[in-house]
Amino acid sequence: MIPNPYPGIFIVFEGIDGCGKTGQVKKAATWLRSLDIVRHAEIIETKEPNKLGLFGRKIYEDLDPDKGEKNNKLHIKEPFIFQTWYACDSKEHLVSSVIPALETEAIVLSDRFRSSMVYGAANVSEIEKLMQMNQAIIGEHFIWPDKIIIFDVPIETSIARLRQKGVKLDGYEKESVLRQVRRNFLFFADNYPNCEIIPAEESIDEVFEKIKAVLLPLIKSKKHIPK
Repeated sequence: MIPNPYPGIFIVFEGIDGCGKTGQVKKAATWLRSLDIVRHAEIIETKEPNKLGLFGRKIYEDLDPDKGEKNNKLHIKEPFIFQTWYACDSKEHLVSSVIPALETEAIVLSDRFRSSMVYGAANVSEIEKLMQMNQAIIGEHFIWPDKIIIFDVPIETSIARLRQKGVKLDGYEKESVLRQVRRNFLFFADNYPNCEIIPAEESIDEVFEKIKAVLLPLIKSKKHIPK
C-alpha cells in the first residue's frame, strides 16, 4: 500500500453491515460541499464493490441467498479465493475512478474499500495474509486512504437496523459472521494506518458531529490551511 501521493483527499467509511456508514457518506458529502475551504474541490461519492463491474456483479451474485445452491457459494467454499474478487474489483475502482479524481484535487468519499477484506478473515491472524494478497493483485495502484472511519456498533444493533430496512440478510450478514468481523475491524484499526474508530449507536446527527471532528483537521492539513 502507498500513502496517498495525490493532491486530492481519499476518505473511506467502514464497518459491519448496519453500522450506518452509507447514510454518513451522504451527510459528509453535503457538509463538505458547504465548506468554503474546499469550495473548489469536487466531492465524489463512490462505493465498493461496484455492482456494475465484472467482479462486483460476481460478488453480489455469490452472496445473494436466492441465487444458486448454498453449497456452491464461493464465499462459503473458498473464502480466501472469494476475496480475490474484491481485490480485483478494488483495483478496477482505483484505476478508473479514485486515482483520476485524486489527481484533480477532488475529495473522494468511498463507502467501503480494502479495509473490508476483514470480512474474509476467520480470525485476526488471517488479516495480514489477506493484505499481502491485496497488495499482490492491486500492486502500484494500492493507494492508502488519508482516513478510514470505522463505525462500531453492537451486533444486535446492526441486525436490528438491517431488518428494519427490510434487508434480506446475505452470506456475510449472519450474527456469528458479524461478531467476528467486528473483532476484525477493531484489530485492523489498531494495526493499520489512518484508521479512526467511531462508536455509532447514537443518532445520525450525533455520530456525524464526531465525523466532522475527525475530518476537519485532515482537510485543513491536506489543503495547507492554518488550524
